[in-house]
Amino acid sequence: MQLGKDIEKLLIDVPQPGKWVPDEYDVSLKDIMVDWRKADKADVGIVGIPFDTAVMGRRGCRFGPESIRSSLIFSDVYEPGIDVDLSKDFTVTDFGNIDVMLTDVLKTHERVEKVLTDIYKTGVTPVVIGGDHSLAYPDIKALMNNVKGDVGVINIDGHLDVRISHHGEVSSGTPFRRLMEEAPKPLKPKNFVELGINGWLNSRFYMDYCREKGIRVIPAREVHKRGIEKVVEEALDRAGDGTDAIFLSIDIDGVSLAYAPGTCAPNAGGLTDYQILEAVWLIGSHPLSRGLDLLEVAPSLDAAGVTSIMGSAIIMQYLGATKKRLGRS
Repeated sequence: MQLGKDIEKLLIDVPQPGKWVPDEYDVSLKDIMVDWRKADKADVGIVGIPFDTAVMGRRGCRFGPESIRSSLIFSDVYEPGIDVDLSKDFTVTDFGNIDVMLTDVLKTHERVEKVLTDIYKTGVTPVVIGGDHSLAYPDIKALMNNVKGDVGVINIDGHLDVRISHHGEVSSGTPFRRLMEEAPKPLKPKNFVELGINGWLNSRFYMDYCREKGIRVIPAREVHKRGIEKVVEEALDRAGDGTDAIFLSIDIDGVSLAYAPGTCAPNAGGLTDYQILEAVWLIGSHPLSRGLDLLEVAPSLDAAGVTSIMGSAIIMQYLGATKKRLGRS
């Protein structure tokens, strides 16, 4: 695979996941990973963005890429519940971390968009590990740059993230309003779904904005009552209505603090571990699914690495879903 020389200069090599307990009958994630500089192709490419300058709460998620990669050491490549085996006819690469500008949010976003736009051109499905949720803006813009039509977005989150600004600045609370109001090819509100919004974490002002725009907001309480399969089916119908691709953005605080305590704004009553994994499976295996970002895992705020392990499970689930989407399961 070839990336532009200017793009390669923006990527920093990182240590790759190792093997947990060597066993000749086990296949680990490490065993199916290829070097993107030498491989002709890969199905999925991991990209780290160690950046949390725009976070509105407690910081620490700039170290998320490192901690989640470390937790992938536990991952074998077969999951009996979905009966998908990644050991054959499926490859993963790791492009390393994007060289961010820690004191400049907008210039970092420009770099992220540029790198991911080029990665999409190789045909690889990116799995982005952040980093704060402001990064959803350049992550999704990169996909928009690579499709002719519209892009649908499903955001799994405890917060709406449609703020006007944070003291006049771009922040982790502004990405989706920016995508709808500032992007050259705007995200259409009818194709945007907020899933898992929860708790005493949002203002009525921004909920009214979502209602006025026609954005479907599915609170965590509704998920618990209706069931994850039904709400994801609705979300996919909306995000896929007339679009060419669907992007899944996950802020880990959309998951209950029982399973994800290590984040800037832990969420009581959020999605369960089963619900988030099932949502990732259903969305990732949809024919229009074209990318994932997993954001706001903060290892310095974690307990026993629980949130990083949850993050690595989400990534593995998305890999399995991608193989199914490609028709190779």
